[in-house]
Amino acid sequence: MLKSTLVALVALLIFSSTALAAPKCNPITVTGSYVRQTSPYIDQLKLDIDGTAYWFNSSAFDLILFGTYNPEIGSWTCLNDGTVLVTTVGSEYLQNSSTGDIPQSGQPLDINISSNIRITQKLSVVDLDTLQTTARVVTRIPLSNDPLGPGTIGGGACKPSGTPCNPAPYKRIRAQLTDIGNIP
Repeated sequence: MLKSTLVALVALLIFSSTALAAPKCNPITVTGSYVRQTSPYIDQLKLDIDGTAYWFNSSAFDLILFGTYNPEIGSWTCLNDGTVLVTTVGSEYLQNSSTGDIPQSGQPLDINISSNIRITQKLSVVDLDTLQTTARVVTRIPLSNDPLGPGTIGGGACKPSGTPCNPAPYKRIRAQLTDIGNIP
């Protein structure tokens, strides 16, 4: 009796500690499409099983006359501490007018490619459907340099011991069967 009770208690402790442990990065369960509300915009993040990543923010076309950027591609991996590391690369475009988006006689409103941009994010796994940014670095690299090489750390960086990251989580996009019921 004592032996079976002891075995049951040990099993209970093992199962409860596993259930209470923080979620960890698993390539099979992390893979998917996510969206994060950064009102009024959204960040889109896609993590594929082969390790490729896609990132885009919907503000790109809202800012087009001031300067903008293109969708970024890259890769992702699970780190030993159970977090997700995502690095994407794209290009940034800036307004070529000193007056921004205000038309000036004889001067066209236009943007020109300015630099390559690399964003590296560290995300914690909150649950099967949620990722939370815990650190983010934005690196701007001159066009003539290797976009994977050194550059200048720019705005938008965050980390736990400094500027806090945007608290809005990335939520997994699930197929919405309920939407079909709303079709007339």
